[in-house]
Amino acid sequence: MTYEDPIKLLLVSFPAQGHINHLVGLGKYLAAKGATVIFTTTETAGKNMRAANNIIDKLATPIGDGTFAFEFFDDGLPDGSGSAFRALQHYAEIEVAGRHFISQMIKNHADSNKPFSCIINNYFFPWVCDVANEHNIPSVLSWTNSAAVFTTYYNYVHKLTSFPTNEEPYIDVQLNSSIVLKYNEISDFIHPFFPFPFLGKLILEEFKDLSKVFCVLVDTYEELEHDFIDYISKKSITIRPIGPSFKNPNAIIFASKTV
Repeated sequence: MTYEDPIKLLLVSFPAQGHINHLVGLGKYLAAKGATVIFTTTETAGKNMRAANNIIDKLATPIGDGTFAFEFFDDGLPDGSGSAFRALQHYAEIEVAGRHFISQMIKNHADSNKPFSCIINNYFFPWVCDVANEHNIPSVLSWTNSAAVFTTYYNYVHKLTSFPTNEEPYIDVQLNSSIVLKYNEISDFIHPFFPFPFLGKLILEEFKDLSKVFCVLVDTYEELEHDFIDYISKKSITIRPIGPSFKNPNAIIFASKTV
């Protein structure tokens, strides 16, 4: 890849509406700035997206100075099971199919002398970072929550402060020197009362080894969360605040019909 070649990005999303909407909006923004962007998620979610929009697979649509295209991978799920909950029920099968598809996709583009510059994924698909590392491609985590929430998970995984447990479920959490969270103010995913601990484990996987990603893109403003951005950036991984991803309504590609 020469200096003059355009940046080529692969965006990989968990098949849930909020995750897809956010990553598509980000992808369209990056395409408008001149990048070549390919967005992928499961074929099951793709069927719903095609039904709500005029999407043609692999068709590169001009956006600003760049292009945007969709490619979907077969998740092996039966028809009619496109909900995010079903995707979680069949997570292992989706991961196997996704790893194979993305790895082959990376190889095909490299063989065509059109290698990916970077891969961006959201936090329910932490295995995407592993695939990127296997092919020596930088990866970026797209984080839809605040930097404060990111800090909460980081401190929880690395045991940097006390959190509610089964033995002490009602204790406060000292998030930083000035902010204390009550037990019912922390994320449900890391509270012992949460009825679906599998979801928490999925998110926390990303925090166990943040060295796999180049940086984290967070939907926030520097002015609002400077302390948290600075804390994580100095302690672990660079946080890049990108502001609300939907500040430009033209960046949204589909509405609630999708998933």
